[in-house]
Amino acid sequence: MAIFYGFYRLMFVRDTFFTWRRAVLLLSALAAVAIPMVDIGWWVNTHPQAANLSEVYREVVLPTVKVTGTGDRFPWLRLFTIIYICGIVLFAARMVWQMLTIVWMRATHDRSVIDGCEVVVIGENASPFSFFSWVFVNPEMQSSAQLHEVLLHEQAHVHQLHTLDVVVMELLAVFCWWNPFVWLLRREVRMNLEYLADERVVEVGNERRAYQYHLLGLAYGKNVATVCNNFNVLPLKLRIKMMNKRRTNRWLRAKYLLMVPVAAAALVACNLDSKPQSAQESEVEGLPDTVAISVDRQSGMDTMTVADSPSEGYFDNVEQMPEYPGGQEELMKFLQTNVKYPKEATDKGIQGRVLVQFIVKSDGSISDAKVVREAHPLLDAEALRVVKSMPKWKPGMQSGKIVNVKYVIPVTFRLQ
Repeated sequence: MAIFYGFYRLMFVRDTFFTWRRAVLLLSALAAVAIPMVDIGWWVNTHPQAANLSEVYREVVLPTVKVTGTGDRFPWLRLFTIIYICGIVLFAARMVWQMLTIVWMRATHDRSVIDGCEVVVIGENASPFSFFSWVFVNPEMQSSAQLHEVLLHEQAHVHQLHTLDVVVMELLAVFCWWNPFVWLLRREVRMNLEYLADERVVEVGNERRAYQYHLLGLAYGKNVATVCNNFNVLPLKLRIKMMNKRRTNRWLRAKYLLMVPVAAAALVACNLDSKPQSAQESEVEGLPDTVAISVDRQSGMDTMTVADSPSEGYFDNVEQMPEYPGGQEELMKFLQTNVKYPKEATDKGIQGRVLVQFIVKSDGSISDAKVVREAHPLLDAEALRVVKSMPKWKPGMQSGKIVNVKYVIPVTFRLQ
């Protein structure tokens, strides 16, 4: 969400292609939600360029064997989960209440036809607004010319289905209320919808300056809801400035194509750590001195760029990577059974992430095991002990030959 919002502010916020901006904003919000759910790991792992990125990525954010200890720690995760759920409930209740309020106003207020448009007549000192095909306005609060402009503005919202954009962003804000970029993107969506409606009012022949004075002279009260399109809900200065802005050269629309590589890069980045379809996750509860040990996947499952010749007597990556006897599931069982959170580390509140590197030799034995990223001597020793105790693996193969292959297993020790 931060990437898409930042790119929008950098590239598009100053132009006048409001329809294009609407599409980019809505697609950015949807893409930010959808991209992490799309699995193209099979493609990343079979293309050399993407695999090279994965090789770099695994040194920074590698999937790990996670070991959780039972230290005397405040249950922050549980607290944050409760706060998150409470936030969802509150924002969802707020949204439902606003929608019910609009439905109640539609059902209880008088209706009238003005300039060929059916409106719900509101008597309160509230701003005109629209919700899907419903237009709410107080005809007594402005002159005939001003009322005509208001109706054109709200009908633009109705005919262009702007409420759909508003509802999508409100729903996103309900479930991602903690994310500041959701609220920033939501604000940009609502602002751009007002630009579109203002543009429509001016396009049909209304005098620009008179319309702007009308906006400045508004003195409506509090808006009914944020889930609808309000006539003057956003800063008037920005709307007036955009109406007076010189139209952007139409050839600059081509820059919107830049969103494609940005989305593609985000998709690849989210899949650099993708595990194969056969990979599984499991958890074991109640192990001695351990609450849970989960194995996301073994780090070497991805097929990286294949080396033509071994370096220092072993390959970094080969066509067929080494495999623990029995496969991924058996490797997880072995780690879950053998990795223990050191009691002294638990008592002292020691946590950290350890990377253990070793060589799977051509006979399947483990050699040259060493810690390549240290956390604490207690944690390093435990991770190294378990790796050294592993039985023989099925060796890796390159060009039909059994070869020595380097392998890395990350282990994260975390207290609850």
